[in-house]
Amino acid sequence: MAHPRRHGAFVRFSDTEWGALEQALLREQPVAARRPTVAEWIRDVVVGHCGVVLEAGVTRAALQPVSGGAPNGKRCGLARAVRCAASRRRKRRS
Repeated sequence: MAHPRRHGAFVRFSDTEWGALEQALLREQPVAARRPTVAEWIRDVVVGHCGVVLEAGVTRAALQPVSGGAPNGKRCGLARAVRCAASRRRKRRS
């Protein structure tokens, strides 16, 4: 049976870093009822950063066009590279 963390990214934070993340989340999302978990918030931050770096809208299904972003040819090449990297990462190593 494969380890559950092999299917996604795993980042280890120190207690100080985790506390800083919690405080940043509390300041950014002051309403407790609408506040995401720290893990969900970190995912949103990382996906937003990927969108800026790749100049495309990052969704679960594809890289979407963004006004002023990467041209279609470059975006399609990026999407192909992302899909290939994901499939390479998911291969079982015996």
